[in-house]
Amino acid sequence: MKVFYISITAIVLAYINRKKEIIKMCRRKKEDLRSEVEKKGKITYYTMSDGTKVRVLVFDSAKNPHEYSIFVIPGFLTVFQGWEKAMASLSKEFKVYYFETREKSSSVMLNRRKERNVSFHRMAYDLKEVIEQMKLDDTKYITLCSSSGGTIEIEALMNKWINPKGAVMVGPTLQYNLHRIVPILIYMVPNFVKEFFMPIFRFYMGRFHVDKNKYPEQYRKYVRAGEESNLRKIRRVIWKIGNKCSNWEMVPKVETKTLLIGATEDKMHTTEMTLRVHEMLPNSEYVDLGTNKAAHEQPLVDIMKKFINEFE
Repeated sequence: MKVFYISITAIVLAYINRKKEIIKMCRRKKEDLRSEVEKKGKITYYTMSDGTKVRVLVFDSAKNPHEYSIFVIPGFLTVFQGWEKAMASLSKEFKVYYFETREKSSSVMLNRRKERNVSFHRMAYDLKEVIEQMKLDDTKYITLCSSSGGTIEIEALMNKWINPKGAVMVGPTLQYNLHRIVPILIYMVPNFVKEFFMPIFRFYMGRFHVDKNKYPEQYRKYVRAGEESNLRKIRRVIWKIGNKCSNWEMVPKVETKTLLIGATEDKMHTTEMTLRVHEMLPNSEYVDLGTNKAAHEQPLVDIMKKFINEFE
């Protein structure tokens, strides 16, 4: 019995010491993980009606910018590196706005209560408020979104909260089939001990969503997104995703001319879902670029230029 109590005491002390180490790590000055391309973006914050501040990176280095600008809506927890090559190429010819939704680490919220109430609906309304403040609807612009960026953009387009000339959607997600164990774990895990559960997250992503050996870049960007996440900001959204939420009823109500990009080899964003969106959208066309890599790099940029030229 004495040995048992000694063992329990040792485990408790080890946990306390580890907790102190994690708290110290959180208090240290964070390493600047931005890429060189990301650093070129001018940081602008916009204040939403509930007091939350969301960030937009503005790339305005093109010598003779195209009359159309591009407004980018990345997916849930997406880090900039996932779009780096496309942004580098597009910003040579277009003025580009890279919008970061409120679940990302860049958003500034008044309190933890706000963090706990993040939702896709609120993100869609943020999209409306940001574009209104930027007065983009008075100009010629198209949107570029991916994954859950499509979830919120379709709601914004359906409600006519935003009015781009056209929309490019890479693997838009309208239905979620996340395993129920994920939201349960996220609700159970305090934010400061998240580091202990990262091995499970890495295994889950590599086992079920992306072949980490075949597509190491895609795997790394998903893992970094998990590492940078604030669990309080994502719990409510993850819980909804875990309950098999879907938004198919919104799709047929979108009138905007849309280019849908599929990637047959991408397990994270199924081609079948993108094709179904195409079938339901009255004013859309579909192109399959094969891989997630192609759908975020130069092949995507080339097809976007053709799409924009159609408006001229």
